[in-house]
Amino acid sequence: MFAVRNTTPQNLRDALAVNVRHYRALKVPAPGKPLSQERCAWEAGIDRTMMSKIERAKTNPSLETLLKLANYLNVSVADLLQEPSKPASGHKA
Repeated sequence: MFAVRNTTPQNLRDALAVNVRHYRALKVPAPGKPLSQERCAWEAGIDRTMMSKIERAKTNPSLETLLKLANYLNVSVADLLQEPSKPASGHKA
């Protein structure tokens, strides 16, 4: 489990940015078309500039905004704030 006490506000913003982009990419509205940032913001009921700031880790969104995003993306607020898993590094033989 992600320990909030062992992180900084910027680390949480960075994790949120990565996770929102990830979950937005998984939500595909039309065949072969990724969900745009603007459409995601509109569907979630948040301002598009707020969405941009969230994905660039430039703002501290309110709990209401986090809840709207989580509900729209069909994940928990905790999922949005958890530290993203690091890709496995390849080992050279």
